[in-house]
Amino acid sequence: MKLKFKKYFFEVLIVVILFTGLSIWMSRNMLDSGVQIPAQQLPNLSGELVELQWPSESKRTLVYFFAPWCTFCKVSMPGLNFLLPDSDQAAKKLNVIAIGLDYQSQEEVQTFIDGTGFTGQVLLGNRQLAQQFQVQVYPSYYILDQNGVVLRRDQGLSTPPGLWLRANL
Repeated sequence: MKLKFKKYFFEVLIVVILFTGLSIWMSRNMLDSGVQIPAQQLPNLSGELVELQWPSESKRTLVYFFAPWCTFCKVSMPGLNFLLPDSDQAAKKLNVIAIGLDYQSQEEVQTFIDGTGFTGQVLLGNRQLAQQFQVQVYPSYYILDQNGVVLRRDQGLSTPPGLWLRANL
């Protein structure tokens, strides 16, 4: 029994190490931890400008970059609803912002969002923003601290528990 447990433990450990290594390799071209993100204004889906400024009222901010043609984004985006704050107190811990990139029109982004059921804040980015955040793959996401400093970054398909762990550890 003890030998079987050790074998199982080492198999799980190898999988965790492989996934961690793959995640580090995939995010190698993204902004490094410690980089300060400047304040900026971006339009929301109604066309109103929203100020992204620091310090933020939230302890952490998850910035999730997506493209409306991205299959992984369509699969993972509904899971972001589980991370949305359900109270003012929770909003002080984690703010979730989805930013659309690589789209043809605002309507295309709206149709995509309607199809995913995401109910959080959606902003419209542009090529300059994609370059600033070094977004090359969708989805890409950054965890920022209260002052807009990059804490963590990753890209590709992720689960709500995976994003929650990245945001809270």
